[in-house]
Amino acid sequence: MMLTRRAFLASAAATVAAGCLPNSTQGTIRLAAGDRGGLYLAVSELFAQRLRVRYPGITVTVQSTAGSVDNINRLKSGEADMGLAQADVVEQYLRAEPPAGAPLAVARVYENYVQLVVPADSHVRQLNDLAGLRVSTGPSGSGVAVVTKVLFDAAKLTDRILRVDLRLGDAIAALRNHSIDAMVWSGGIPTPALAELNATLPLRIIDLTPWVTAMSEMASYPYLLQRAPAGAYVPADVNTIGTPDLLLCRPDLPNSLAAAAVDVLATDATQLMPPEVRGLQYLQPPSMVQTGRIPLHPGAIEEYRVLHG
Repeated sequence: MMLTRRAFLASAAATVAAGCLPNSTQGTIRLAAGDRGGLYLAVSELFAQRLRVRYPGITVTVQSTAGSVDNINRLKSGEADMGLAQADVVEQYLRAEPPAGAPLAVARVYENYVQLVVPADSHVRQLNDLAGLRVSTGPSGSGVAVVTKVLFDAAKLTDRILRVDLRLGDAIAALRNHSIDAMVWSGGIPTPALAELNATLPLRIIDLTPWVTAMSEMASYPYLLQRAPAGAYVPADVNTIGTPDLLLCRPDLPNSLAAAAVDVLATDATQLMPPEVRGLQYLQPPSMVQTGRIPLHPGAIEEYRVLHG
């Protein structure tokens, strides 16, 4: 993939003038983010703030959404100009839909962690202990719903749990009042809303080591086993499933806006993550361009050339 990406970058035509972007760049970006209490929305709001500061001529609005699938659909329908999405969800979308008009990538941003969350005093110690229990698997339109289906299908659990499809805030409320036994979430660690609940109802996440190979084979996607950053509701030495998050855009987004986004992501990286969030981040040009099978927007390509040579 490194060779493919280098060849792609080398052969793409230059469509943005070389040199630093003028901060007089103008336009509008409607940014499809995620659910309240999750990292998508928190990161998007920080990103929008830095874009407004660096490029006063760009108007940025942040949309609260159900997550990855919702964001891709908004890009496709023209309701949004940029949006965050899990890489596995994007690749699944591209296999199901014709590539014409499909979203392009601006950058790989950070690592998403699949988090199977239970109360700390729960008897659940492994995934199969969920059989017969009430589990929130995420709402329709979210990346967590997609990856949860792959996980539970791999474990042959799909028909053995009592599934409820709740948004993050509703799932946390249900966990708090014990109307569900567990919830699956896909996001940064710690997820702000989960960390807040952990202060009053101690939580922990379950190790998912046994399922990464079966998930990869089932979804034809290279899921990675990642050590979850310990702290808050995450015990030490727990492994979980990782998928990169991508910032996507409409293919007809003006080159100058895609370039401005890359500039802010790379230059203001230290200001784009909530301070409490740990884990893998990719906000350096050599990592940002590694977007898998999803091609980069031409404006993003040229800005990477400016930043990285």
